[in-house]
Amino acid sequence: MLSLAAWRPAALGAQAVAPVRSVDGRVVLPAGAGVRGVAGAWVVLHRVGRDVAGPLDSMRSRADGGYGFRYRPEGDTTAVYFVSTTRAGVAYFTPPMREPVVRGGTAELLVYDTTSAPIPITVRGRHVIVTSPDSVSGATRTVIEVYELSNDSSLTRVARDSAGATFEAPLPPGVRAVTGGQGDVSADAIVASDGRVRVTAPIAPGPKQFSFFYELPANADPIALRVESAVPAVEVLVEDPRGRANGAGLIEVTPVEVEGRPFKRFLAQDVGAGAEFTVIAPGRSAATGGLRLMLVVTAVGAAMLLGLGMAFMRGGPSAFARRRPADPESLALEVAALDAEFEQLASPTEQQRAEHYVSRAQLKGRLSAALAKRDELG
Repeated sequence: MLSLAAWRPAALGAQAVAPVRSVDGRVVLPAGAGVRGVAGAWVVLHRVGRDVAGPLDSMRSRADGGYGFRYRPEGDTTAVYFVSTTRAGVAYFTPPMREPVVRGGTAELLVYDTTSAPIPITVRGRHVIVTSPDSVSGATRTVIEVYELSNDSSLTRVARDSAGATFEAPLPPGVRAVTGGQGDVSADAIVASDGRVRVTAPIAPGPKQFSFFYELPANADPIALRVESAVPAVEVLVEDPRGRANGAGLIEVTPVEVEGRPFKRFLAQDVGAGAEFTVIAPGRSAATGGLRLMLVVTAVGAAMLLGLGMAFMRGGPSAFARRRPADPESLALEVAALDAEFEQLASPTEQQRAEHYVSRAQLKGRLSAALAKRDELG
């Protein structure tokens, strides 16, 4: 069993003693219409704070899959506590635990068996954001793409080997470089080759979202894109007053603003496999100022999560649909609070970044399911 004393800084001992907290939950695996407990799973209690971050305690799950931890919050009052486990090399996490007593659904760790078989990963929404040419040379522009995926099975899909992928999609001609962005998939697990973007990370049951961005020559006009498999919703945002999106049933709707930047907006519903569309963005004669790309990516990611594509999101398998019910407003606040806490870290370590990523991904998955349930789309 791991001990907090092994890594507790001296400064933690000087503060008032906080009340003991508790978390009691189960590690469960889908079984028919319900779940069954997983015995012997290694369960770890984590703490992530500005002062220290790391495992706080650990244990094996009981015969019924149950586990329980007692811990005392110390040090940074904004520290986040959560529990994790792994199955077949894939990690699963609870959301951050903010209450002094956590039990039941919030503490449930729903795990899945894995498969490298080609189980379908459905595209529920696709969003393309075409920005103005960069403000330095004006020679290139950035395009951001956001995919909403759904694994509607009860198995986590994993890559067949180190060169395999769990999901892939076509890129437009002329892409110079691809960089992973915000979402439920680590940027390191998004790669590009031979005109395609590939996800190498496991995809667990339920909804997932990932994004990436790339550069194209500013004079690449039109930008040609293809829909490889049928999708309920396609959205295109163009940061150009003369921009247009044609094909695949796209129609222009009310424009939007992202980080104060105006975008023309085009939407299409029930787009068939093999459909093609083009984006015409002539560019502006003068630079539009610093592009603060990551802010745009972050803002777009948040908008997409709550936007049109999510309105078409269907629930995953019955086991996923029954996870930790909560209202969307509270979950959105949890995401915002988690981000605010992370932003207070002056120099986050790689481990802190990883802990933040998985906690945020878990919350966003719950938010997606809650939105679908609230709108009676599950």
